[in-house]
Amino acid sequence: MGVTARLAEFIGKNRWDEVPPAAIEQAKRAILDTLGVMLAGSVEPPARIVRGLAEAEGGAPRCAVVGTKARTGAAWAALANGTAAHALDFDDTNFAMMGHPSAPVLAAALAAGELAAADGRALLHAYLLGFEVETALGEAMVPAHYEHGWHATGTLGSLGAAAAAARMLGLDAGRTRMALALAASQASGLKENFGTMAKPFHAGHAARTGVLSALLARDGFTGSEQAIEGPQGFLKVLGGELNMAALETFGAPWRILSTGIAVKPYPSCAMTHSAIDALLELRSRHGVRAEEVTDVEIEVAPVVPGILIHPKPQSGLEAKFSMEYCAAAALAEGRVGIDTFADDRVRDPRVRALMEKVRTPVDPSLSGHLDRHGWSRVTLRLADGRQLTWGPGGPQGHPDRPLSHDQLLAKFRDCARVVLPADRVDAAAGAIAALERCPDLKKLTALLA
Repeated sequence: MGVTARLAEFIGKNRWDEVPPAAIEQAKRAILDTLGVMLAGSVEPPARIVRGLAEAEGGAPRCAVVGTKARTGAAWAALANGTAAHALDFDDTNFAMMGHPSAPVLAAALAAGELAAADGRALLHAYLLGFEVETALGEAMVPAHYEHGWHATGTLGSLGAAAAAARMLGLDAGRTRMALALAASQASGLKENFGTMAKPFHAGHAARTGVLSALLARDGFTGSEQAIEGPQGFLKVLGGELNMAALETFGAPWRILSTGIAVKPYPSCAMTHSAIDALLELRSRHGVRAEEVTDVEIEVAPVVPGILIHPKPQSGLEAKFSMEYCAAAALAEGRVGIDTFADDRVRDPRVRALMEKVRTPVDPSLSGHLDRHGWSRVTLRLADGRQLTWGPGGPQGHPDRPLSHDQLLAKFRDCARVVLPADRVDAAAGAIAALERCPDLKKLTALLA
């Protein structure tokens, strides 16, 4: 049996009682976090533009656009919600796929679930299946896929979103194969677009691709039976050196447990996070003032320069992919939050002056395992001759240093209150905590409007 067929069998036949409770709890944490950043992202320019187009061009108002009163067709809702979830670059990451697993999968599952009048347990299960598919493909294709310039959130996320949508719509194995085939032909996303509106669009496009592919397959649209593994299929065309053993088993163990999820404490590229952690800690512990700093050396893994491609950012979006800006902002302000990446803050003379003191040499010893690509080693030199060091180490929020429940809930509340009143914020958090008992997803989306 080929890869496409094995994936389709797993998506269609896996039972809820085969999912361990730990995986369900991890999924609820991820959904809480993703819906929070989706709410906060719904007011950002990329999300507003997509929503305006969805309202003008979308279909029957059957699915929610989170953070608004708007409802639209399922594919349009998936596009809008996926884009909003990634608009702040505050959504979770996974180092097996070197991308953002939850934004495309959850946006697709939510839209397809509303269309199918599904319940909360179905959403959890579909999310887990989509996560498993995209991260299994990630284990097979990364790092070569990523190093070649593909943005895995858009490429692998399209297949994960198709898996989640196919399950939500109740497709059989044959039609699920077709959904995967159609998604494989639409999968796209280029790292060259990092620091622009196109990056969050990748997540939205992947979610839309998943829903559209499942809907077309449901109605009899066909594609190749071996679209993933064929000689001119997804793996060969978008891959490189492949680890096919990763595609032999699914759900044993569940990859949400074995590869984990890194929840972001800062709304910037994950490759900046360990350095931000380090600088905030050194600043606080040693009482460092920005004007004392003479040199900031941040040693990074070899993959990082191809990701943090904006050393002199001109916008908030570019600043999210600038180690120089993130480091300088952390030292200047003693915090990094959503407002750190406002366009006018990027032009702050104090921060720009500090940016000139930041260096980011590559340390090949940090390459190691994929989950260490985001590690840094930081050396801070001060005018009085002191030299302060940190690391090498990874950031908080990583599976090895997970955010506590209280930290995760605080992040959700901070994000959700951007658009929701306080009582609705707490009600939404409670509904997600009890998601497996939610009888109708419309009850959840009503709280998010």
